[in-house]
Amino acid sequence: MGHARVARALIEACPDATELQDDRGGTFVHAAAMGGHSEVVRLAIKKPMLGGGGLLNTQDGDGNTPLHLAVAAREPAIAEALLWTGQVRAEVTNNDGHTPLDLAAKSTDFYSMVSLVVTLTAFGAQFRPQRRDHVQRWDSRNITKAIEKTSDSLAVVAVLVAGVAFTAANNLPGSYEQEGNTKGMAVLRRMTIFKCFLILDSVALVTSILAVVLLVYGKASRSARSWKSFAAALHCIWMSLISMLLAFYAAIAAVTSALGVYDIRVFVVNLVLVVLFIVLSAFVSPPVSHLIMCKFLWQCGFRGRQGGVVRRRISQQYPVVGA
Repeated sequence: MGHARVARALIEACPDATELQDDRGGTFVHAAAMGGHSEVVRLAIKKPMLGGGGLLNTQDGDGNTPLHLAVAAREPAIAEALLWTGQVRAEVTNNDGHTPLDLAAKSTDFYSMVSLVVTLTAFGAQFRPQRRDHVQRWDSRNITKAIEKTSDSLAVVAVLVAGVAFTAANNLPGSYEQEGNTKGMAVLRRMTIFKCFLILDSVALVTSILAVVLLVYGKASRSARSWKSFAAALHCIWMSLISMLLAFYAAIAAVTSALGVYDIRVFVVNLVLVVLFIVLSAFVSPPVSHLIMCKFLWQCGFRGRQGGVVRRRISQQYPVVGA
């Protein structure tokens, strides 16, 4: 089911194949959503004769729609793609009485859970009607244990980055003036690229120290909400690493420009740095898009009484998200 080209060829050759169901009453969209094959799901979305015909809302023998299965499989990207069509009903319950938003509680991965809850809520998904004392909270104990295990390693990384940034600030590229009124000042101080190096190195130093402070605070608090400090520290570490990478690039560019040396080897080094920067940027991208986050904040904070109900329910069932 992961081969979108094969699925497209089958649909074009035999459109009736889209109506085939397995022994559990699921269509190919159900199988793709459950298997995490986003390209096949997008194929169904792009075909008007498929999405418009209600295939995206078809329930299998257990009452699950493709959205239910995408949430159960911890596939936020597929859930978001389905919801963006505007045709998927997010309030449908399966045979167990669960909506897609209810199934997000079964996700054991923290970031998947947060992404699913935020995405579903942003598109107006609802919880099933339930008494407050019967609401099952998402278990955050595993998150607390994972934070404690990784905080020490991240703190070491942050301290190393801070040490490198501090050393670079005291050993500036291009050396120092040796005589005259400017003795002791940086030779390349008037170059714009050198000023960029100083700024980037300062950012790396500040963010790495801030990461250490956040990690120490989060570990000392020892609560389910310490994930906020951990998440902020993680972003600070990524920012410090990227800043250090760009600072290294700026230092090389400043020195080579001053010496008038620029050959193919320098170009290759710069190209590698750019590729590394792009790869690191992909890693630090947020679990949900900024547009989804804005829609989520609108649903929870700017819809009056209805927004308050949604916010309270999320805080009760997902205390880590609602904290």
